Amino acid sequence: MSLYVFIIASLVYIMMIHFAIAIKNEFNVFLMVGYFLIGGVIGWQLKSYEIGFTLSVVLSLLLW
Repeated sequence: MSLYVFIIASLVYIMMIHFAIAIKNEFNVFLMVGYFLIGGVIGWQLKSYEIGFTLSVVLSLLLW
């Protein structure tokens, strides 16, 4: 997975959670973007954006 695919997948996931599930009262977009930035940095350090994306999704679901 390249950085561009990671960014696109992250944006799709964030918008899907925000709009499709309609949890606007319990959801903060800026925190979710922060989780994916952390996941991107972890993926960059481990040289695997798949791991970073997975960790971002898990982190966002745990801290929801």
